[in-house]
Amino acid sequence: MVHLGTDGNAEFLTGQIAPHRIVTLSFRLPGKIVERTVETGDPVHAGQLLARLDDTEVRQTLRAATADAQAARASLAQATPLQKRATALLPDRAISRNDYDEAVLRYRTAQQAVQSTAAREQIAREELDHTRLEANADGVITERLAEVGEVVAAGQPILRMAEAAGLDAQFDVSGDLLRSGLTVGATMTVCLDANRHVCTDGTLYELAPDADPLTRTYRAKVLLQTPPTTMTLGSVAVGRLAASAASDIHLPPSALTAQDGKTAVWVIAPDTMTVTLRPVEVSRYSASDVTVVSGLKAGERVVTAGVQALYPNQKISLLDDADVRP
Repeated sequence: MVHLGTDGNAEFLTGQIAPHRIVTLSFRLPGKIVERTVETGDPVHAGQLLARLDDTEVRQTLRAATADAQAARASLAQATPLQKRATALLPDRAISRNDYDEAVLRYRTAQQAVQSTAAREQIAREELDHTRLEANADGVITERLAEVGEVVAAGQPILRMAEAAGLDAQFDVSGDLLRSGLTVGATMTVCLDANRHVCTDGTLYELAPDADPLTRTYRAKVLLQTPPTTMTLGSVAVGRLAASAASDIHLPPSALTAQDGKTAVWVIAPDTMTVTLRPVEVSRYSASDVTVVSGLKAGERVVTAGVQALYPNQKISLLDDADVRP
């Protein structure tokens, strides 16, 4: 007799605790590292200085840009009254047209020079800021990728940081589990392997679209809702998927046969003890168990042995209840 699946539908996975977000930090400018203030494992806060480049050349560039900007503003301050005076004298023909045009041109040139040098000064200030590598969020340093004294390129990884934005549990799942209906949004209970009493709930938010070329498994990432403090990075975790739908029924593989190319089972009529072939839909296969999601009802009896020798309406007899898979 078949019955609805309960805890037998649960799937257990083994994985590890990982950061929800991990960021590779790098400088925007090339240069020589002259200071690093953190080590692997150090907690950091947003805005904290992590490393610094030699800024001698950048400071010189800033000084030159600042001097150019000051000179441009002085030229504009000198050209402004001359342009105003020329504009006032032109209607009375007290100034030639050429002198007027020259005063206006000098004024406009001074204006453009102020804008240009101010932009260069701002760029130089930003480049000076870029010689400082700061944390963009709270987190913990997980890897050190460059040392003091190294000359690094712009964008070269210097540090890796796990942001304090939550924790994930990462698992490698089989293709059979994906084909059984595992999708993003599924809920899971995650516990520490070392202490099964330390648990939390999580939500599956990412499934790898292709399998790993070596293991042929798919990486699944589960965002933990309220992870306990003892769930540290790298801890071995065990995940338990929520039980399958209540309509799932489990049978031994020996109960399956085929009808017109479709999976079917022999259902026993309780009043006549005859068998009828009925198509079923199977969601998951394993070596000792198959999960039927439609085609059968709780309380029905199916034949689990010798199915290849049966024919429709054949009358059978049961030896005892041990011959029928519940």
